Amino acid sequence: MLSCLTLAVQRDGRSVTTVEGLAPNGELHALQKAFIEHDGFQCGYCTPGQICSAVGMAHELRRGVPSHVTADLATDTVALSPDELRERMSGNLCRCGAYNGIVAAIADTYAETST
Repeated sequence: MLSCLTLAVQRDGRSVTTVEGLAPNGELHALQKAFIEHDGFQCGYCTPGQICSAVGMAHELRRGVPSHVTADLATDTVALSPDELRERMSGNLCRCGAYNGIVAAIADTYAETST
């Protein structure tokens, strides 16, 4: 769900996970650590959105949800290919140009989803 297009009242009674919620008890989420390791962290504007979108993307992949570039729509398992990753993250814009680090961090974290 895009927070910039969602009214708070639309989420009434539902769970909302923020980037802070990915790091309970001060322990960083694996993706947050990977963003640091791969220089995917830039300014504080897009990074939280990139991380939350990538976590949501990983959940979609595990459920077998296809994207615009998924080759086999009948499959129950969608591989996290470079094209899949870029397509699924295409809605997040970064003016700092950290895309290579962002893609590397996501691919490294969710490599087990890849084939």
